[in-house]
Amino acid sequence: MNSIYKINAINQKELENNVSDEASWHADYSDTSYIYIGNLHEAIEEKDLVTIFSQWGNPTHVNLIKDRESGKLRGFAYLKYEDQRSCVLAVDNFNGVLIYEKPLKVDHTYFQLREGQEEEDFAVDYSEVMKEQPKIEAPKKRKTERKEIEAAKDLPSTSSVFVADDDDFNDPMADMLKRTFEEKDDKEHNSKHRNKKRKSRSREDQKTEDAKGAA
Repeated sequence: MNSIYKINAINQKELENNVSDEASWHADYSDTSYIYIGNLHEAIEEKDLVTIFSQWGNPTHVNLIKDRESGKLRGFAYLKYEDQRSCVLAVDNFNGVLIYEKPLKVDHTYFQLREGQEEEDFAVDYSEVMKEQPKIEAPKKRKTERKEIEAAKDLPSTSSVFVADDDDFNDPMADMLKRTFEEKDDKEHNSKHRNKKRKSRSREDQKTEDAKGAA
């Protein structure tokens, strides 16, 4: 948690001092297109990460780290962007954002493959990503997002960073879970209503048959 606050504090200080791209701490990682994503919930999947982080660029590779023996998630992943400048945007905007009520740690990193691994083993298959709706909706962009993105539809310079509003760290799962439970309740209600109708019809049919037999 301390590292999350530390990154946000550095970003805030650079913003206040109007630090240039060349002098920014991000410049130390200008030669890597990988980011580290930590404090992940055990329910997260690769397609969820692609959906979330595609807001700031085109993810090309995702490596969701799992335990070799159990296969369980270890709570962190590495993601590579097509454009290195997307890493800056992701670190500025998603560090501390809540996913499944857990604050993400997002930072620059130098990713190294294990022995026997190939980078293409972790290439994003967008046909698989789009097959089904991801469990997690991408968080809303922060209100202080860079104007250059909307104006030029191109990656802006990295000299400015975001200042979080109070609702910037809201869990994007909250509304989604609420809708899921509401839909479930509606289905159960409709099912019970249909069953009552069936029972009512069955009683009426039985009464009609009894009346005919008595006649």
